[in-house]
Amino acid sequence: METKGIVAFAFGVDGKILPNLELAKIASDKAEELKAPVYTQSDIIIIRKGIEVVYIKEEPDNPPPTLRIARGAVKWAERQGITELWVAVARPHSWRAMRDMEEAVRETGAQIAVQICEEIYDVPASEWFCPDSTQTRTRSWWRFWPREAVLQLLPFWIYKRVAS
Repeated sequence: METKGIVAFAFGVDGKILPNLELAKIASDKAEELKAPVYTQSDIIIIRKGIEVVYIKEEPDNPPPTLRIARGAVKWAERQGITELWVAVARPHSWRAMRDMEEAVRETGAQIAVQICEEIYDVPASEWFCPDSTQTRTRSWWRFWPREAVLQLLPFWIYKRVAS
């Protein structure tokens, strides 16, 4: 029997901004569909009854790096006996989040499959960025892309040191 879990990455800061509401809905829907627990950040507010949620410990105004979240998710999954993780992540952040999830699995040698929640592609591109986010880089594509480009082009061994 395959045990499934959901990992939801916030996009921006505050649980009430549209991107995080979208991600909370996607994670909740997938959790109900798969009867799976959720591992997420405090800005992804899961309010539906019956969904087991583990929130990552975070410092106020200092969200953890994507790779650190991915490593925590894989450790959590191993403790829970989860063999398949579904990732709910904003589409602009998806490439790096999936790369980091796969790296976290490789680092541990875990037998965990990683899948993206396809529902993220149903969200219009314009809804992923929110001017109300207190995390400046997620307010617009033009604020997000310069940092993201650097992180994608950075040699991975350097990225791992920065993100650890």
